[in-house]
Amino acid sequence: MEPVAVAKSGRKRAKGVLGALSKVLSATQKKDALDAAALGMTMDKVAILCGFPAGNETQWHRWLDAHPDFATELKNAQVLGELQLQRSVREAGQGWQGSAWLLERTRGYVARASMEHTGKGGTALTIAHQLLSSVAERER
Repeated sequence: MEPVAVAKSGRKRAKGVLGALSKVLSATQKKDALDAAALGMTMDKVAILCGFPAGNETQWHRWLDAHPDFATELKNAQVLGELQLQRSVREAGQGWQGSAWLLERTRGYVARASMEHTGKGGTALTIAHQLLSSVAERER
C-alpha cells in the first residue's frame, strides 16, 4: 500500500502529490516566473517555468495555495506589468487608437467594423449580403 500523508485540510493524499506541494523553487525559477507574469504570460506557462508539468493546473494551484506569499508576488507582478503596458500605450502619442485599444481590452468595448464591397454595376454590397447571396446560390 502506498504511504499516505494528511494535508492541512484533513484529507488524505498520496505521497507523490504532497511531494509536489513541498517543491522548492530556485531563485532563477522565481525570478523567471515573476518576469513572465509581469510580461503577461499565462499562469499555465508560468507553472512550466517553475518546473510543473504542462497541463497539470491543479498541482500548480495547490502549490500556490500552499505558498500564498509567492502567489501574491505573482499577482503583483501581473498587475505592475499591466500598468507598465497601459502607460506605454498612453505615452504613444495623441492618436485615438491607443485609447480605443485600452477600452476594448480593459472595459469590454468592442469595435464594430463594416466592410463593403462593390458588386456588379457599382452597387455596394455588405459582407452580410454577400454571404446570403452565396448561401442562396448553393441552395439552387
